[in-house]
Amino acid sequence: MSQPSSWPTSPTGIRPVGQLYDGELVALADALRNDEGEWFEQIRPPESPGPWEDMAPDYDHEAELAAVPDTPTEEYRQQGFDYVEAVLAAREDVQPDSLRQLDELPTGIVRRTTQAWVWYSATNDRGPVEDDRPVSLASTTDHGKYLFFTPDEAIVLEEIVIEEFQKRPFGRAKLPTIPYRKPEAVLCLYYSDNRYRRDLRETYQNEPEDETYDLASPYDPDNPVIMPRGFKTDEATHRGEYSDEFEQAKGN
Repeated sequence: MSQPSSWPTSPTGIRPVGQLYDGELVALADALRNDEGEWFEQIRPPESPGPWEDMAPDYDHEAELAAVPDTPTEEYRQQGFDYVEAVLAAREDVQPDSLRQLDELPTGIVRRTTQAWVWYSATNDRGPVEDDRPVSLASTTDHGKYLFFTPDEAIVLEEIVIEEFQKRPFGRAKLPTIPYRKPEAVLCLYYSDNRYRRDLRETYQNEPEDETYDLASPYDPDNPVIMPRGFKTDEATHRGEYSDEFEQAKGN
């Protein structure tokens, strides 16, 4: 795994932008570049502080507010633009190259790149979806994540996100950035229970047969390798445990 580069921090008087989706950040950069829209309100710190994901430990809200000009200035706009452009460049550097371009993402699915993860969320613009499996199929109703691994390009996992977000009520997922990827990239598809465990395995599994792990479908060497590894609850994650299917696949 390559060492991650340093991540841009917001200048004093500029609101951190880590919570913005990639598309929102691009739009903000355009507004700052062209001196258009509500960029002043978007980059100035709010009257009440965060917390934000990228807030520095020594954050001083009073000092931040004091550094904001009373009215928009060219110096302040340029300072904000340079920071936003630096964050965009950092996101581009760590995002897997194979992922779709922003304008290729379907309506209702947004992406946010952090230093370690590429996050996906469903918005209210998404079309109708169906919870097509009853909760009675779940063996656990503890919140957690379905796991998928691949040694191939990250787009393989992004396509799973898009397909499932468009037909079922999944709303949150993540896959690793380039510096944090291991030999096999992992997709975490979050949900409130494991009712879709069998369906997802049967739909996406494509891996060579192994004596220690039953396959749900025949292996097709002409398609990317996808290794579903079941459902892992948040509690199991906090305890550092593996999912049952991951343990089974290892032959333990």
